[in-house]
Amino acid sequence: MVERETQINSDNGRESFNSEMEKSKFKTRKCAIPILAIVFLQTFVVASVVLIIPLIISFSAMNTSNDLSTSTGRNVANRLAVKIQRVEGSLALESIGGAIKIIHENTLDMYKVISAYNNQSNLDSLLFSLANEVKFTGNELCMYYGTQQDAFIQIQLTGHDAIWIKTPLGYNDPYCSICQTYQQNFTKADREWMVKRNGSAAYGDWDDKTFTYSNFRYDNQSYYPTRRPWYKQAATLDADNVKVQFTPPYIYAGGTVSKIAGITANIPFFNANGHLQGVFGTDISFTEMHNSLKSFLQTPNAFMYVITRDGLLIGTSSDESIVDATGLLISANQSATPSTRITAQLFWNLLPENNKDFTLLHGEQKEHEGMYFQLRALQFAPYFVIVNGAPKSDYTGDIDAVLQSLDDNLQSNVRKIIGVSVGVFVAMVFISCVLTYFSITSIMIDATSFDFAAYKTMEKQFCSHITELATMEKVFYRMIGKFAHSIRTNQALKSAPGNESHIGSTAAPNRSQRKPL
Repeated sequence: MVERETQINSDNGRESFNSEMEKSKFKTRKCAIPILAIVFLQTFVVASVVLIIPLIISFSAMNTSNDLSTSTGRNVANRLAVKIQRVEGSLALESIGGAIKIIHENTLDMYKVISAYNNQSNLDSLLFSLANEVKFTGNELCMYYGTQQDAFIQIQLTGHDAIWIKTPLGYNDPYCSICQTYQQNFTKADREWMVKRNGSAAYGDWDDKTFTYSNFRYDNQSYYPTRRPWYKQAATLDADNVKVQFTPPYIYAGGTVSKIAGITANIPFFNANGHLQGVFGTDISFTEMHNSLKSFLQTPNAFMYVITRDGLLIGTSSDESIVDATGLLISANQSATPSTRITAQLFWNLLPENNKDFTLLHGEQKEHEGMYFQLRALQFAPYFVIVNGAPKSDYTGDIDAVLQSLDDNLQSNVRKIIGVSVGVFVAMVFISCVLTYFSITSIMIDATSFDFAAYKTMEKQFCSHITELATMEKVFYRMIGKFAHSIRTNQALKSAPGNESHIGSTAAPNRSQRKPL
């Protein structure tokens, strides 16, 4: 009995010693990572590198390509805008310049006709010369002649109110039939006004087929040709220096174009003694300038305006009036239209303080506040200046829309690709974990749980296709086999009759049984 207790104590001491040895050799870590977690992290890193970097590169390339395409488009649009505006400005300048030249030539022709065939003081003779010009040349402008005695005759086209005549009070030319005729239908009140006005004026009808006038009606207004700008300008010349001149812009008065702004081409007539006899004039009204300028514009928000060399606004493509509330022409610098005011002020600031002449800026092109614009000037009288331009958006608006569309498509593609990438990533991780589980983890689970039935099954399978895993499996299978063999041997020894006491006495003999040497 004593020997049995001694053997038990000896076995317990050996187990305690082995347990202490195990603790000294193997220390459990506080934090351990499952192999599937390692596989997941590895797969995540690899998938991130494989998927994200190419995505970044491809999206960067797409953005660069989009920017390059739109930049190229804008550059092309800018060059096209400059060309379009040059064409617009050139056409408008040629149109206005051509009209001025025609009027200049017609004025010279009328000077030759009146000088050669007319009595320069007889309104009948002058009327028929003007009517011939209208009929045979198709001249639609208002033409007139004023004498030194303030007599005046005007014609514009034909028909109702085509003639306007004015003579001073007491004017008596026995050879002037129209002077005697046009007052025949005046009433007593009309004649009273004649005295107050110190002259008489009337509208009349003209028939260019029969060359006859009729139906004169009194026009109650005062008009003195010799006081008008066109007459005063022509009177500054002398008989040795006769030429066509153009007045500065002014507000018309009287006649069929009352209260309308424009200029007048004029030329004086002198008698043999060099005394001024009268002045011929042709009005160039600004009333049709608006529609004419609009016809040259090629984009929705383009603008064009015409100014004098000193900056007075005489025509614009906008609906703005060129005459202010006081009846004076406005300056382009003070225009109510932003595009006109901004561009005019910029050009004004480019001129020297002592010479504000816009013709000095002929050919100037500018880009300012989102607009392209240029300035062109006539190099001959009346030296009109044309400014035309347009907002950049008129030329680049479609390109901006294309860029926005590309950006929208890019964002949509990014969302789709990210969605696909996430799906691929999840699939890769799932497949990797499944493969890892069946190729490594399940084997280790079977081994650590001493599932030898699974070991028997593994003996009938081929190793992994992966070299390293196959080697691990082979070594691991051998280890399991040796371990299983040792356990079976140990179990067989324990189950043999009499081996338990024999093993106990052999393993730990009692010290009291030892014989002294």
